[in-house]
Amino acid sequence: MTEAITSMIAEEEVRDALAPHYILEKELGRGGMGAVYLARDVQLDRPVAIKFLPPDLAARPDLRARFLQETRTAASFSHPNIVPVHAVEEHDKILCFVMGYVDGETLGKRVQRSGPLPVGEAVRLLQEAAWALSYAHGRGIVHRDVKPDNILIDRGSGRAMITDFGISRSQDTTAGLTMVGEVVGTPQFMSPEQATGEHVDGRSDLYSLGVVAFYALTGRFPFTASSTQGYLAAHITKPAPPIASLRPDLPPSLSTAVDKLLEKDPARRFQTGEELAEQLDALRASRREISPAIRLFTVKSNQIIRNSLMLLLLAPTMMNSVHGSADRMVILTIILAAVGALSFQVISGLRELAGQGYTHEDLKNGLTAIGDEQNEARALSRAASDWEGAQRRRRRFIIGGLLTGAILIYLSFKLRVPVPQGGYRTGWFGLISATVGVATLVSTWIYAIASGNGSARIDGWLRSLWTGGFGRRLYNFIASRIRTRPAARAVSVELGPMTVFEGLSKGLRRDLGDVNRVIASLIGAQNELALRESKLESSQEEASRGTAGVATDTLERVVTELNQARLAVAKRREDIAAELERLRLELIRLRSGVGTPAEVRTESQRAKALLDAAQ
Repeated sequence: MTEAITSMIAEEEVRDALAPHYILEKELGRGGMGAVYLARDVQLDRPVAIKFLPPDLAARPDLRARFLQETRTAASFSHPNIVPVHAVEEHDKILCFVMGYVDGETLGKRVQRSGPLPVGEAVRLLQEAAWALSYAHGRGIVHRDVKPDNILIDRGSGRAMITDFGISRSQDTTAGLTMVGEVVGTPQFMSPEQATGEHVDGRSDLYSLGVVAFYALTGRFPFTASSTQGYLAAHITKPAPPIASLRPDLPPSLSTAVDKLLEKDPARRFQTGEELAEQLDALRASRREISPAIRLFTVKSNQIIRNSLMLLLLAPTMMNSVHGSADRMVILTIILAAVGALSFQVISGLRELAGQGYTHEDLKNGLTAIGDEQNEARALSRAASDWEGAQRRRRRFIIGGLLTGAILIYLSFKLRVPVPQGGYRTGWFGLISATVGVATLVSTWIYAIASGNGSARIDGWLRSLWTGGFGRRLYNFIASRIRTRPAARAVSVELGPMTVFEGLSKGLRRDLGDVNRVIASLIGAQNELALRESKLESSQEEASRGTAGVATDTLERVVTELNQARLAVAKRREDIAAELERLRLELIRLRSGVGTPAEVRTESQRAKALLDAAQ
């Protein structure tokens, strides 16, 4: 037990007081309001987190009473984005509360380890934190210390969970649990009204959440200072810099939301967490999902280009392995022919996209969204419990493979025997050493490039290739050679239902049954209807222009019938789009812990009925 807790209490006394219900295991962290320990709930056989109030504060009757009152208030909370409080333990000099243990890391550690968050992940975490604060504010409680270290990210689900309501207090009270010092909270994240000691309400927490969002998206604070007083003065007097000045790639609506949270005047901020969550939900719904055709093209083209690069890079080794210029020319011709055939497959993929009516802007948007998905997936991978260990093993494997290959090749050279006619003769052992050495070097080198940061760099380079000037000119040139280009673009959202479904745990996906197949059928029907609507529109325009020898009344009847058919198709497509959105929202509620699998299955049954009616 550390000195912070045992300065007034013996370690044995702490363990005896908590036994037999809890067994302390290790320290998880500490702050101004005490230390947090991982412990085991013996009766329920589950891990819990126990936070101890510092002994000097626990000894004060007024602070002790307020701590107990406010912690019991927090214990009444039941929200998927708030760490639950299970119990309060009060034993003479010992005062602590027992919380649910979240297996993960704080948002602060995530940013310190991995840098600024991708847009998609940041929006999701910010929205979940806004839901949690809205819930607490609705029950009259202000957190007063919203900061990255008080936002935990669950390792399994990626869910954001707010903890440490230890200095929270009712919005209606003027006295709260004050610590040593004049202000309660963390200076880097305090609202102006909190810094000046004025009355605070839920909007103060939203200002702090704005600082958290600024930090999560940029990796820095909106203000810098060398002292607590400097931070407080900056929050009171200085306007926060527009976040777009540091992250110009952010969607304008997200930049506007963060800037609004950081307004000095509480009346100019979001007035509730729910209001913020709704704007963020609108942001997520306004960004389009990647079309299946663009996703397929991306996967195929990336693999083809990687294979082509591998062939070109291996060409010198393959040519040096044979003797004679004729043999080298044959190998070079084979490699170039293979690369040419692979390149033609990429061109064919671009032709298919253009033929389905996609523009280069569609391709660019889709690739950008895929990049966001990949960044978020890598961020979640980096959050895995053994990620750093896996990276160390990966580095050891690469270094070991390269050294082994180099040693075997060197050994094969040392085993060569010169012959009188000139050149060298290699025995079986030398030949095996050379073969295994080259194979080890090449496979290790390919693994190093195709995994880890190497893969991310290649993906980024390929996205730049297709979204840049070269990709635009090539795509437009190919599209200009295609006569018929019916629009068949899928209309959906950034985190579409299939993306949300794939982000669920295996257990939840299993509980949902065939929901993924229903979603795929809806998307397929939606795309088919979009194509049919486009064809009907083209036919209607052609009929409207008239045809020689066809009576006017006949043309008018045909145009009317085509228009009615087009409107009917458009209506069915809109109904399917609405059903996809309802399924998406139900899946988001399930992922956030608010909804249930049964509710998603019920919505899936409605979707099936809609598909059956559309046939």
